[in-house]
Amino acid sequence: MFEKILQFFVGLLPPSLKKLYDKFEELVIYIYYGVLTTIVNAIVQFGVEFGLLANVEWPERVENFLSTSIAWVAAVTFAFYVNKKYVFKSKTESTKQLMWELWTFVSARLLSGVMQVGIMQLGVPLYMKENEKIFWIYFIFFFIQQVVVTLANYFLSKFIIFKKKKSPEESEQ
Repeated sequence: MFEKILQFFVGLLPPSLKKLYDKFEELVIYIYYGVLTTIVNAIVQFGVEFGLLANVEWPERVENFLSTSIAWVAAVTFAFYVNKKYVFKSKTESTKQLMWELWTFVSARLLSGVMQVGIMQLGVPLYMKENEKIFWIYFIFFFIQQVVVTLANYFLSKFIIFKKKKSPEESEQ
Protein backbone atom coordinates (compact mmCIF):
# COMPACT_ATOMS: atom_id res chain seq x y z
CA MET A 1 0.00 0.00 0.00
CA PHE A 2 2.76 2.45 0.97
CA GLU A 3 4.65 1.74 -2.25
CA LYS A 4 1.52 2.45 -4.34
CA ILE A 5 1.13 5.81 -2.61
CA LEU A 6 4.78 6.65 -3.31
CA GLN A 7 4.47 5.61 -6.96
CA PHE A 8 1.33 7.73 -7.32
CA PHE A 9 3.25 10.83 -6.20
CA VAL A 10 6.29 9.94 -8.32
CA GLY A 11 3.94 9.72 -11.32
CA LEU A 12 2.92 13.34 -10.71
CA LEU A 13 6.50 14.61 -10.97
CA PRO A 14 7.64 16.55 -14.03
CA PRO A 15 10.19 14.70 -16.19
CA SER A 16 13.22 16.55 -14.77
CA LEU A 17 12.29 15.65 -11.19
CA LYS A 18 11.40 12.09 -12.26
CA LYS A 19 14.92 11.74 -13.68
CA LEU A 20 16.36 13.01 -10.37
CA TYR A 21 14.13 10.57 -8.49
CA ASP A 22 15.36 7.68 -10.66
CA LYS A 23 18.98 8.63 -9.89
CA PHE A 24 18.44 8.72 -6.11
CA GLU A 25 15.53 6.27 -5.87
CA GLU A 26 16.92 4.16 -3.01
CA LEU A 27 17.71 7.21 -0.87
CA VAL A 28 14.32 8.79 -1.60
CA ILE A 29 12.53 5.54 -0.72
CA TYR A 30 14.62 5.24 2.46
CA ILE A 31 13.67 8.77 3.47
CA TYR A 32 10.02 8.09 2.63
CA TYR A 33 9.92 5.01 4.83
CA GLY A 34 12.08 6.80 7.39
CA VAL A 35 9.39 9.46 7.65
CA LEU A 36 6.76 6.75 8.12
CA THR A 37 8.96 5.08 10.75
CA THR A 38 9.36 8.44 12.50
CA ILE A 39 5.58 8.85 12.47
CA VAL A 40 5.20 5.40 14.05
CA ASN A 41 7.84 6.33 16.61
CA ALA A 42 6.22 9.69 17.39
CA ILE A 43 2.70 8.32 17.72
CA VAL A 44 3.86 5.59 20.08
CA GLN A 45 6.24 7.82 22.08
CA PHE A 46 3.78 10.69 22.49
CA GLY A 47 0.92 8.26 23.10
CA VAL A 48 2.80 6.53 25.88
CA GLU A 49 4.35 9.69 27.34
CA PHE A 50 1.26 11.88 27.27
CA GLY A 51 -1.43 9.20 27.31
CA LEU A 52 -0.64 5.95 29.05
CA LEU A 53 1.85 7.45 31.53
CA ALA A 54 0.21 10.86 31.98
CA ASN A 55 -1.43 9.97 35.29
CA VAL A 56 1.35 7.77 36.65
CA GLU A 57 3.50 9.23 39.43
CA TRP A 58 6.97 8.20 38.25
CA PRO A 59 10.08 10.36 38.01
CA GLU A 60 10.32 12.15 34.65
CA ARG A 61 13.44 10.23 33.64
CA VAL A 62 11.63 6.89 34.13
CA GLU A 63 8.60 8.11 32.14
CA ASN A 64 10.84 9.38 29.36
CA PHE A 65 12.91 6.18 29.30
CA LEU A 66 9.78 3.99 29.08
CA SER A 67 8.08 6.03 26.35
CA THR A 68 11.26 6.30 24.27
CA SER A 69 12.04 2.58 24.64
CA ILE A 70 8.53 1.39 23.76
CA ALA A 71 8.50 3.70 20.74
CA TRP A 72 11.88 2.34 19.70
CA VAL A 73 10.62 -1.26 19.67
CA ALA A 74 7.60 -0.30 17.54
CA ALA A 75 9.74 1.71 15.10
CA VAL A 76 12.41 -1.00 14.74
CA THR A 77 9.80 -3.65 13.98
CA PHE A 78 8.22 -1.49 11.29
CA ALA A 79 11.62 -0.37 9.91
CA PHE A 80 13.02 -3.90 9.51
CA TYR A 81 10.06 -4.95 7.41
CA VAL A 82 10.01 -1.92 5.11
CA ASN A 83 13.80 -1.64 4.78
CA LYS A 84 14.15 -5.31 3.87
CA LYS A 85 11.21 -5.46 1.50
CA TYR A 86 10.92 -2.01 -0.09
CA VAL A 87 14.14 -0.02 0.36
CA PHE A 88 17.02 -2.45 -0.05
CA LYS A 89 14.90 -5.21 -1.66
CA SER A 90 16.85 -7.89 0.16
CA LYS A 91 16.11 -11.42 -0.92
CA THR A 92 17.06 -14.02 1.65
CA GLU A 93 18.01 -17.43 0.38
CA SER A 94 18.19 -19.14 3.76
CA THR A 95 16.95 -18.89 7.32
CA LYS A 96 20.56 -18.27 8.36
CA GLN A 97 20.76 -15.21 6.10
CA LEU A 98 17.41 -13.90 7.39
CA MET A 99 18.56 -14.36 10.99
CA TRP A 100 21.83 -12.57 10.21
CA GLU A 101 19.94 -9.63 8.70
CA LEU A 102 17.56 -9.52 11.65
CA TRP A 103 20.37 -9.82 14.19
CA THR A 104 22.52 -7.11 12.60
CA PHE A 105 19.50 -4.87 12.05
CA VAL A 106 18.40 -5.14 15.68
CA SER A 107 22.00 -4.73 16.88
CA ALA A 108 22.46 -1.59 14.82
CA ARG A 109 19.11 -0.30 16.04
CA LEU A 110 20.13 -1.05 19.64
CA LEU A 111 23.15 1.16 19.10
CA SER A 112 21.04 3.92 17.57
CA GLY A 113 18.37 3.31 20.24
CA VAL A 114 20.96 4.05 22.92
CA MET A 115 21.80 7.23 21.01
CA GLN A 116 18.08 8.08 20.84
CA VAL A 117 17.50 7.56 24.57
CA GLY A 118 20.74 9.41 25.38
CA ILE A 119 19.77 12.47 23.36
CA MET A 120 16.33 12.58 24.98
CA GLN A 121 17.88 12.15 28.43
CA LEU A 122 20.27 15.04 27.77
CA GLY A 123 17.24 17.20 27.11
CA VAL A 124 15.33 16.42 30.31
CA PRO A 125 16.91 19.28 32.32
CA LEU A 126 16.15 21.70 29.49
CA TYR A 127 12.54 20.77 28.78
CA MET A 128 11.49 20.06 32.37
CA LYS A 129 10.95 23.20 34.43
CA GLU A 130 9.25 22.97 37.81
CA ASN A 131 7.71 19.56 36.99
CA GLU A 132 6.20 20.89 33.74
CA LYS A 133 7.26 19.87 30.24
CA ILE A 134 8.09 22.65 27.84
CA PHE A 135 6.70 20.95 24.76
CA TRP A 136 8.56 22.89 22.07
CA ILE A 137 11.95 22.14 23.67
CA TYR A 138 10.92 18.47 24.04
CA PHE A 139 9.99 18.46 20.34
CA ILE A 140 13.39 19.96 19.37
CA PHE A 141 15.18 17.13 21.18
CA PHE A 142 12.83 14.62 19.58
CA PHE A 143 13.63 16.05 16.13
CA ILE A 144 17.40 16.09 16.75
CA GLN A 145 17.43 12.48 17.89
CA GLN A 146 15.38 11.41 14.86
CA VAL A 147 17.83 13.06 12.40
CA VAL A 148 20.92 11.58 14.08
CA VAL A 149 19.36 8.12 14.34
CA THR A 150 18.04 8.15 10.75
CA LEU A 151 21.45 9.00 9.28
CA ALA A 152 23.23 6.36 11.37
CA ASN A 153 20.64 3.73 10.47
CA TYR A 154 20.83 4.45 6.71
CA PHE A 155 24.57 3.97 6.53
CA LEU A 156 24.51 0.85 8.71
CA SER A 157 21.68 -0.66 6.64
CA LYS A 158 23.16 0.18 3.25
CA PHE A 159 26.76 -0.81 3.88
CA ILE A 160 26.46 -3.61 6.44
CA ILE A 161 23.02 -5.13 7.00
CA PHE A 162 21.46 -5.25 3.52
CA LYS A 163 24.71 -4.91 1.58
CA LYS A 164 24.18 -6.24 -1.90
CA LYS A 165 26.34 -9.21 -2.76
CA LYS A 166 28.42 -8.82 -5.87
CA SER A 167 27.45 -10.98 -8.78
CA PRO A 168 30.13 -13.32 -10.17
CA GLU A 169 30.59 -10.95 -13.13
CA GLU A 170 31.23 -7.96 -10.82
CA SER A 171 33.66 -9.96 -8.67
CA GLU A 172 35.90 -10.71 -11.67
CA GLN A 173 36.41 -7.04 -12.53
